[in-house]
Amino acid sequence: MSMKNIEIKKLLRLLYIPIIILLITFILNTNSILSKKSCIIVDGKIIPVQYDKNKMLKDILQENDISLNENDIIYSDLNKPVKPNSKIKIIRVDKKKSKVSSKSEFRPTWHKIYNSNLRKVELQKGMVKYTDSDITQVFHDSKLESIVYDKQLSYSISFYRLLLLDKNNNVEKVYDLSKAKRMKMIATAYYPGDPLAWRDGTITFLGQKMQRGIVAVDPKVIPLRTRLYISGYGYGYAGDTGSAIKGDRIDLGVNNAEEEKSWMFREVTVYILEKSNTW
Repeated sequence: MSMKNIEIKKLLRLLYIPIIILLITFILNTNSILSKKSCIIVDGKIIPVQYDKNKMLKDILQENDISLNENDIIYSDLNKPVKPNSKIKIIRVDKKKSKVSSKSEFRPTWHKIYNSNLRKVELQKGMVKYTDSDITQVFHDSKLESIVYDKQLSYSISFYRLLLLDKNNNVEKVYDLSKAKRMKMIATAYYPGDPLAWRDGTITFLGQKMQRGIVAVDPKVIPLRTRLYISGYGYGYAGDTGSAIKGDRIDLGVNNAEEEKSWMFREVTVYILEKSNTW
C-alpha cells in the first residue's frame, strides 16, 4: 500500500466522527424546528405558523390577512411571539339585537256556569300576562352561544271569555269577549205563547221551537244564525225577527210574561260571536 493511500484512510477516519456529529446535530435541529410549528384556527381554516421568537402574533395575523373584529375572542397576547406547539383559536363573535314577546296561559280568577239558555256555557273572568323583551343574541362562529335580556316589560290584561260546553262539560268552543264585536242595544222580551209575537211566539222565523236563548234581531244589523252573548241575559242565538225589531233593537226570548217585564227597554251590550248553523 502506498503512503498516499495510507494518508487518505487516516484522513477519512479523522473526518468520520465530525460528519456523524454534524448529521446528528442536523437531525436534532430539524426535529426541533418541526416540533415548534404552531397554527391559527379561524373561519373554519387551519393556518400553519412557523415558530419565530422575534415575530409578534399581531404581525403574523397581518401577514395572513386575518383581521379581528371588536367582539372576536382570542386567548393569546397579540404583542407577544407565538409559543411553540400552540394552537391559537380565534372565535368570531356576532351580536344581533331583536325584540321578542311572550304571553302566559289564560288564568281564570272567576267563573260561573249557565245552562238556562239553549245550551250549557261557562263565563270566565281571568288574566293573561304579557312580556316584551329587548334581547341580544350572541353567536360564536355562527352558532348561538347565549341570549342576553337587555330590557323586559311585563303587564297583565284582564278580560272575559265564554266557553261553549258539550253534554259532558267538555269545552267545545272558546270566545274571547274582549276581541268580539260589541254593540249597545235596547232590549225587549217575548215568551212562548206571547199574543203579541208572530205565531204566538211558539215558532221562530227559522222554524225553530221558541225558547229562552232565542232572540229576534234586525237581520240588516245582526245576521240570522249568529251566536251572541248578551250582558245580563247570557248566551243567545239570532233565530227570529220581528216587525218592531229594527236597528239597535233586540228582542230576548224569556220563559214567561213575568220575566218579560224585567227586560222591557233595558240597555244591553251584545257581543257578536260568529255565524253558525247550530246554536
